[in-house]
Amino acid sequence: MPHPPRLNLPLLCLGTALAAALMLGLAWLPAPPWALLLVLPLGLLGWWACRLRREGSLWRQVMAATPYRVAIYAPDQRLVWHNGRPEQGWTRRVAPLGPRPHLGAVMQALLAHLPPHERAAEMARRMGKHARADGEPFEILTAEGHWERMRQTRLPGGEVAVFAVDISAVKRGELALAESEGRLRALLEMAPVGIWQLDDEGRTIFANRRLTALFGAQAPPALAESGLVLTSPADPEGPFGFSTEVESEAQLALPCQTERRLRITASPWLSAQGLRGCILSVVDVTPLKAAQERIEHLVERDPLTGLINRGTFRAALQEMLAAEQRGVLVLVDLDQFKAANDRHGQAMGDALLVEAGRRLREAVRPGDLVSRLGGDEFAVLAFGAGAESAAPLAERLRQALRRPIEIGGTELPLSGSLGVACAPEHGQEADQLLRAADLALFEARAASGDAVALFEPALRARAEQRAELREAFGEALVGGELELHVQPQLDLESGRLIGAEALIRWDSARLGRSVPPAELLVAAAESGLMLQLDRFVLNRAVALLAGWGARPEAPAHLGINISIATLHDPAFATEVAEALAAAGVEAARLEIEIPEDLAIRDLPGVARTLAALREVGVPLSLDDFGGGHSGLPHVVRLPVQRLKLDRSITAGLPDDPKSYAVLRATMALARGMGIEVIGEGVETEGQAFALRRAGCHIIQGWLVGRPMRPEELVPPAPKLLARA
Repeated sequence: MPHPPRLNLPLLCLGTALAAALMLGLAWLPAPPWALLLVLPLGLLGWWACRLRREGSLWRQVMAATPYRVAIYAPDQRLVWHNGRPEQGWTRRVAPLGPRPHLGAVMQALLAHLPPHERAAEMARRMGKHARADGEPFEILTAEGHWERMRQTRLPGGEVAVFAVDISAVKRGELALAESEGRLRALLEMAPVGIWQLDDEGRTIFANRRLTALFGAQAPPALAESGLVLTSPADPEGPFGFSTEVESEAQLALPCQTERRLRITASPWLSAQGLRGCILSVVDVTPLKAAQERIEHLVERDPLTGLINRGTFRAALQEMLAAEQRGVLVLVDLDQFKAANDRHGQAMGDALLVEAGRRLREAVRPGDLVSRLGGDEFAVLAFGAGAESAAPLAERLRQALRRPIEIGGTELPLSGSLGVACAPEHGQEADQLLRAADLALFEARAASGDAVALFEPALRARAEQRAELREAFGEALVGGELELHVQPQLDLESGRLIGAEALIRWDSARLGRSVPPAELLVAAAESGLMLQLDRFVLNRAVALLAGWGARPEAPAHLGINISIATLHDPAFATEVAEALAAAGVEAARLEIEIPEDLAIRDLPGVARTLAALREVGVPLSLDDFGGGHSGLPHVVRLPVQRLKLDRSITAGLPDDPKSYAVLRATMALARGMGIEVIGEGVETEGQAFALRRAGCHIIQGWLVGRPMRPEELVPPAPKLLARA
């Protein structure tokens, strides 16, 4: 591209004008001879100026039509000329800088859209390229989002010419191609199988992430150096012996790694761009093979303990009975396993199961079987053993279990309940013998654990009675046989009746007897109807309070006992609120008594329900405080407003110093926490006097009144006779 003319155009124009004026003057005035000598060079100067002006005009037209953006900087780095294009924003950014802006100011204007740290780095890069002006092309991104390729050339006079052309279309094509290639590579990298591209000499051209992971840290440089061994028959037609039709089996043995089993599928030989090769699809089937082997093992073994499983154990039991052999069957149930599992986590629970299985195996003869039937229940089958060896075997197993176990620095108690049955005395079929041992196990669990129970025929009779009791209870709950009795609570200071406790009663028509509350609760729990029983008590108690209304002779509040199972139900508090609202009863009149066997482990599970009940406005009381299960942690962590002393404390008054000491300590604790105390089981004046002297003014028991029907405590209000 030619340089622009260097002659100053204003001077040329001035010279042309002077020449024209002189020529006109000479035409009118007589001129001396020297004037002719002056006119001739001036005319030549004017002619030259017109020619240069025409060439400059043509040069500007060419520069305006060129696709290049051109700028010329003087040696002092000031801009002397440019054909900046308005559509690219160059002129708009540079024009406000003045007629001859410095290169630094131009760069600042062109890079103003960049953040400060990026602007400084880009400006340093461009200034350095301007200083070199070696003609090397480079690319920039303008503020308008255009990609330009620039070239800077130093002119003979020291100026620097800058040429730039828009390459956005080319760049977009390159980016699209790169994006397409990137997507393809990303798909290959994300493939769930190893992708391995080899040339015709077996050298690695490409390996995706899955294949690299298969070989440890990096893909092998060649197939021959991979450690891959083909185990299925080689295919002479396929690349490197791998079949292109079916999967080939191979093994991979690498140092410091377990042997891996692979399945490989090969593509046919491929040719592209003068290169010949193939692509291998590699799948690691080692986990699949191991899983298959585990499944075969699990057919006979428990995966956690390694003991034989329920199916294998039952088959062995049936085989023993079919051969009419003698034997002893022991069912073992770990005590408090659920509590340990809930408190310390599943990993600790699994460790307990593994240790229990190990101890049981060590306590029996080599030929005997030990099985994990499921959960925390185990079974031991002693072949050839008679009834005389049943008790010693069970005791040996019990002693083996009852030693504490230490796991992760935590010592946990370990014990079991054992039910024992003998063949053929207690059953000649597998189901009969298992049922007999299960009945004995039920008796052992009822003895609070760490106990052994031998099967006896009376257990079947008791089991049948429990089954009949469960059926009768279900009928009673639906048929309306259950009812509430109430026991009054007396304020010793005022002598007034201030409250009452609702107690469930059941006279069974089917059984022909009155069922004690303890037996009733067992039947409800075993039949899975405890939640329905609690709902019945709730609705009946609310109905009683609504019927009593605000009568002065009626108790101010009525307490009901709710099971732990119901307190675990997050919807229970809502049901209480709805029942009270429907009956128009104030929440403060219904008191919910928390059972004394609520263990510390259960507190997190019921905390939300208890908090919701307090929001409803229902007062809470802790039943049978000091009776062994409940204690100080419950008082501290439960939002209770009343404590009900356990009957064992009241029974020792007034003569037992220990009972009185517990009473005084309880009263001191209650006063400090602002909690009211109620003495239960009060039967004598001496007990009432001792409670009052210690500061307990509210009592409940036979001294005040036995449990009675609600109408006996609060007679129905007389009906008003309408006037005739």
